[in-house]
Amino acid sequence: MSKRSYAHRCAQKAGKVRDYFTCQACGSKEYVEGHHILEHQFLGSAIADNIVTLCSKCHKEVHRGNIDIIKF
Repeated sequence: MSKRSYAHRCAQKAGKVRDYFTCQACGSKEYVEGHHILEHQFLGSAIADNIVTLCSKCHKEVHRGNIDIIKF
């Protein structure tokens, strides 16, 4: 995996701060990560509005296709 840009790291942190470091799928506060709503490789911007905070378990489930993320 390539090294993430400064803008990307800032967006990830801003998204987690906005979400109070709480998984937006299950409410867990353990092992939270930022997930791109529109994936980076599909031109998803490195901005906080494109990040949702997920715990590592829910993040894996999103990538497995078991949880859908929808932005309103």
